[in-house]
Amino acid sequence: MSWLSTLYETYENMSKSGLFPELIPIAHTMQQAQIEVTINECSEFVGAGVVPKEDAETLIPCTEKSAGRSGSHPVNHPLMDKLQYVAGDYTKYGGTKGDSFHQEYMEDLAAWCESEYANPKVQILYHYLSKGTLIEDLVKSKILHCDDNGKLYQKYPDKKNEPEIFKRLPGDQSDAFVRFRIIGFTSKGNNKAALWQDKKLQENYIRYYQSQREEQDLCYVLGKKSSLSVNHSSKLRNTGDMAKLISANDTSGYTFRGRFLSAEEAAGISYEVSQGAHNALKWLIKNQGRNYGGRVYVAWNPKGYEIPKIDEDSAEALFGQTEGRPVPCTAKKFATELLNYMSGYQARPDYYDKVAIMGIDAATTGRMAVTFYREERQNELLDNLYYWHTTCAWLHRYKLSEDKKVIEFYGAPSLKDIVLAAFGVERTNYLEADEKLQKNMVERLLHCIIDRAGLPRDIVNAAYRNACHPQNYKNYYSWLKVVTICCALLKKYYGEKNEKEEWTVELNKNEESLPYLCGRLLAVADALEKSTFNEEDQRRRETNAIRYFTKFMEHPCQTWEILNKRLVPYLAKLGPKAYWYQGIMGEISIKIKEEEFLTARYLDGRMLLGFYSQQHDIYRKKEDKQEEKQGRDKEDNSEIREVGGKNYVSTSK
Repeated sequence: MSWLSTLYETYENMSKSGLFPELIPIAHTMQQAQIEVTINECSEFVGAGVVPKEDAETLIPCTEKSAGRSGSHPVNHPLMDKLQYVAGDYTKYGGTKGDSFHQEYMEDLAAWCESEYANPKVQILYHYLSKGTLIEDLVKSKILHCDDNGKLYQKYPDKKNEPEIFKRLPGDQSDAFVRFRIIGFTSKGNNKAALWQDKKLQENYIRYYQSQREEQDLCYVLGKKSSLSVNHSSKLRNTGDMAKLISANDTSGYTFRGRFLSAEEAAGISYEVSQGAHNALKWLIKNQGRNYGGRVYVAWNPKGYEIPKIDEDSAEALFGQTEGRPVPCTAKKFATELLNYMSGYQARPDYYDKVAIMGIDAATTGRMAVTFYREERQNELLDNLYYWHTTCAWLHRYKLSEDKKVIEFYGAPSLKDIVLAAFGVERTNYLEADEKLQKNMVERLLHCIIDRAGLPRDIVNAAYRNACHPQNYKNYYSWLKVVTICCALLKKYYGEKNEKEEWTVELNKNEESLPYLCGRLLAVADALEKSTFNEEDQRRRETNAIRYFTKFMEHPCQTWEILNKRLVPYLAKLGPKAYWYQGIMGEISIKIKEEEFLTARYLDGRMLLGFYSQQHDIYRKKEDKQEEKQGRDKEDNSEIREVGGKNYVSTSK
């Protein structure tokens, strides 16, 4: 019940603040409307139109039964509904479901109009629908279309020229959902023509519906007697989602497995709490939910304060909220920015408030479960986030800006990108992973952030295995994405396994483990060969080091012998420039123990860390030399230098 209580508390706070206009009030639900009908104050038909898909979501009053309706004779909604309910001439135009739906709808609408909570607009609508001419008016307006027998088309005969209504409906025309607009009627608090936007009408209905509920029992959340809810809300993840978090319909056979006599004995939840909690959850999912193959995660503060995004990478979660701010691309800058970011939260009054993290998923179309739930103080969550983003940080170059330029950032990758790196397959230059696998792996990784659990070894091994198979990726940058994410995971995994091991992007020349040194050798061989490529070669060709990457990891000694022979023509092509690369290889080779190298098999993840760090060091030195040369050229060019001197500031990539 903890999650239900927290959601209800959230709903109460959101309702009182008045800052959340999209929050669904109690006794209301959302529906996709296809037809909009306009009526004047004299209950006369004025016009109608097909509702565009982007404007189809409509807030409508509902009862407990209608909100979760199903079966062969579903209950009507109180105000706006499908044609079979609102149209008195439904059967006349070929409707096959009978007149009972419309009769029950009109009886319920009349009861509201005759109560003390009646709304003038609803009374106008009631008088119009009593005429029983809705479909006739829609046909005359060419919104609905009939065949030669005067019956509504189920399928339009001319597919190429079908009217707009058929493009908006998955079924036939008689299934269209209708919403209403009343024009020419204005009074205090009733200035909205659209019934689904009228706040006064919503208040009238809520009071009317609550007055109809009499049966009371103990609510487990409020701790007092109240009108209990039997049918709880669906449509949590979207308007077509029929799975429910709370339901009980097994009244025969193994009824409640012998534990209870009735559903109320298992959990008594008042209508007010059920509606408030479910509506708060709907708002949270719609506005800040994260969907992984149908499993949705939300994290929120019950008072409505903003909290960091838990599953995103450092660039998005910590620095993406401020437009124009440069993304940190070095460990030093990242540490400074991260501390400043966290200090902003520490200075806020909600620093010690509660934060809830919840995950829901549906195993079937009718049953939904809470798969993940945590409550902790915001200061504890921020401490855990700080730990995650510092221990799993690496230099990445796989994000793109709006103009398709590479964004370099230092930090932790997102949970989705980790799963793609470990289990993804490249399709059309992008990494994709099975949705079921993706949602299960994300949940496992959430524990690493929220509970500071160790990284699952199988995920780290899967990412390393993919990183050691560059031939599986047609797009070179897809492989580089896997490499940098894998390095981040390896850094965290080895750092937590042995506190003395601290791995960084910067080259560690004092590290003497065989896998790290072998990775460095491979990086030098790759850079040496690549330095002989022209622009066309850079785009199309792979170096021998990349081709033999997998074999080198499995059998480093034998593979290095092959690579050494294949480097000969490139050494000759470079001439004296090759001495620099040979010098680095000599420094590395001296540290490698011959006996260990001869017998080495299947190098561990330190090989990849050594490969990346050595590669990064080589290219950074090249860039520094280029910048230094450009600086000298600018100083020597007195024609373009400003009088009094000018500072040239360069940023390393």
